[in-house]
Amino acid sequence: MSSLSERPHDIFLSLTGQRFSRRRALALAATGAFALLPAACGSSQGAGASGPAAAPTLRLAFQPPYIAVFVLQQQKLLEKVLGSSTSIQYRRLLSLDPISEAIAGGSVDLGMGGTPIGAIASNQPIRILALVEHSPKTHAILVRPNSSIKSIADLKGKKIGTPTGRNNVFVLRALQEASIKDSEVQWLKLENNEGQSALVTGAIDAWQTWDPFYANAQLSKEAIALVDGERYIQNYVAIFGRADYIEKYPDTLKQFLKAYKQALDYVKAHHSEAVNLFVQQNKLSSSVAELTFNRREYLLHAPTSDYIADVADQSKRLHQAGVIQNEPDWSRVVDTTIASQVLSS
Repeated sequence: MSSLSERPHDIFLSLTGQRFSRRRALALAATGAFALLPAACGSSQGAGASGPAAAPTLRLAFQPPYIAVFVLQQQKLLEKVLGSSTSIQYRRLLSLDPISEAIAGGSVDLGMGGTPIGAIASNQPIRILALVEHSPKTHAILVRPNSSIKSIADLKGKKIGTPTGRNNVFVLRALQEASIKDSEVQWLKLENNEGQSALVTGAIDAWQTWDPFYANAQLSKEAIALVDGERYIQNYVAIFGRADYIEKYPDTLKQFLKAYKQALDYVKAHHSEAVNLFVQQNKLSSSVAELTFNRREYLLHAPTSDYIADVADQSKRLHQAGVIQNEPDWSRVVDTTIASQVLSS
């Protein structure tokens, strides 16, 4: 097994709802109703006579696959646009739950990952700012190569490990398609650095994960994909943050998005250098890094109507499964104004 599974501490640095139909989501997005008024007006908040206030900190929590963040660090792009008035900190975490917990607890200002629907549904003050990826094929449900599980239908009664436990729309959608109730499988919440060994040793029968963990298990031939995410999830990756931070420091966030765009442009224009940086930062083989890159669609967009319709559908399914008690009002959660202003300038 490669160092990704064997040495997690070396690889990863420690440190009330409303339902939306797709038609309604599209209509609201088209009219701009998803733009949060506080954020749109936020540039005047915290401003003195000399102009808008700069945030004292910009603390970003992110997951390992997001190579543009490593470019931000290496080339000090945020330091160049924000200057010395803002302290910049990066916190690398394994999955979405610890990121949303850190934001809710106030130890970080921004997060990058899948949309934290559970945290938002529990009324945590989190807002969505931008989309940075759309990569369904990077997720998969894995089984052992010699497993008797040959289709989703074979998962009935089996143990499924995921970083989010039962709060996993990919698996819920796949089970539903096979007419399996979520109560007819055993859910185990396993962090990404634990899943591969749990699968190999038989502690679980199937493992839902994503790249580079998926690529590592696949290329090591310790696991095969039962299905990937293409039929079941959109896998939009978002930038999100604390509502008070977003409302108070919109200009800092605009500078952050400008710097992120510079980093992303570098990644797209310098493939080999970006892959090498990804290898170095995650202690991966070049083959795992290349496979991870090839399955990802990096981008920078304001939240789109398709994204809003997707998270509304995910919320509905999680609510029906009893995972969340309320479906979020996405018109209050999604802010399109800041990213739109940056990307149109």
